[in-house]
Amino acid sequence: MSYSKEMLDALERGDMADAKAFFKDVLAHDDDETKYNLAEELYALGFTGQAQRLYQELLGKYPDQDDIKTVLADIAVSNGDADKALGYLAQVAPDSDAYVQALMTSADVYQTQGLYEVSEQKLLEARRLAPDEPVITFALGELYFDWGKDDQAALAYADLLRDDVTEMAGVSVQSRYAATLANMGQYEDAVAVYEELGDTLDVNAAFTLGGLYAQLEDYPKAIETLQRVITEDDSYANAYLPLAQAQEADHQEEAALTTVQAGLQVDDTNPELYALGAELALKEADQELARTYLQKARALDPENQTVMLAWSNLLLAEGADEDNVAFLEAIDKSGDIDPQIYWNLAKSYDRLDDVDKARENYLLAFGRFQDSKDFLLDIIDFFQSTAALPELKAALTRYLALVPDDAAMQARLDELNAED
Repeated sequence: MSYSKEMLDALERGDMADAKAFFKDVLAHDDDETKYNLAEELYALGFTGQAQRLYQELLGKYPDQDDIKTVLADIAVSNGDADKALGYLAQVAPDSDAYVQALMTSADVYQTQGLYEVSEQKLLEARRLAPDEPVITFALGELYFDWGKDDQAALAYADLLRDDVTEMAGVSVQSRYAATLANMGQYEDAVAVYEELGDTLDVNAAFTLGGLYAQLEDYPKAIETLQRVITEDDSYANAYLPLAQAQEADHQEEAALTTVQAGLQVDDTNPELYALGAELALKEADQELARTYLQKARALDPENQTVMLAWSNLLLAEGADEDNVAFLEAIDKSGDIDPQIYWNLAKSYDRLDDVDKARENYLLAFGRFQDSKDFLLDIIDFFQSTAALPELKAALTRYLALVPDDAAMQARLDELNAED
């Protein structure tokens, strides 16, 4: 029995001390072919240090063995030594049988450095030389996916799927294809691809699918899918917020608050989870819990607009309009600002009888919320109270386009039209 076999047997039974001792004997006594085969085995098992040692010795004896150079380049890449990897690859000539593999490895190096154009050039050259090799198409898909060129990534993944290549390098090609479709806003198509995977969906893909269902406002399926994620891995912190949001959208406020509380047990550093919990607590008339959550959220991220709005909503619920105005007016509005801030300001100014400020902020919020029934109800009441009849009629008309069966609002509009 060779020392290489002795070493592999020791590794199989977990005896690292014996494996280390046998490796010394391998270096001293085994022939080169045996060492080469052992290097392949060790590399596949993840013992890259020992594999590298063997490959380096063999390359010293056989400097024209380009396949050894490409493996050593792969090992250098995994060790984060891009310069060494490129040094090995530069030694592989275009007429070598290992040249395509060298191109792919060099593409990987350049991709990790963010040099996407160079990486693309290498892979396109590899595909020209080996047009029917699916691993090159997959590498192109992964490059474009990482690069953010989702349309080109989708084409690569679709090519693989047409050739019945559904998995490569431990990656689901279908999941990748669905992710690119989702990134391009093709949510229905992405969902259809994910659904084809059925029970084979991994937890990350299921999380993405749950988010897509929520985007499509299919909240029951979003809830079912995201609950599956948490059932499979209750430490999957990112799943709790979208699950609670879907439950809230599906009018399951109590369940949503329970989800928030469970999520905070997993991750108590998420300000948006606290903010949602506060909103839900307000709906449950638990202002004390809402205040507790928001104090923690503000301590974590005082500039977070979601948290700011939740705090403003709490002040509105408490009737603290002067405090709400002071808080919201202090926010820097020179950049991208959530229009809900203007709506909340309008509510407080209206209750403080500052008609001009209320009107100003309602109009600032109108562009964003003109299709919101709740906003239109607020602005209708404001225009009614200030006798702004043309604006009132316009707001009523807009509201009735959204809620045509509201007889009371229709009667108000008919009464105004009769007065003309």
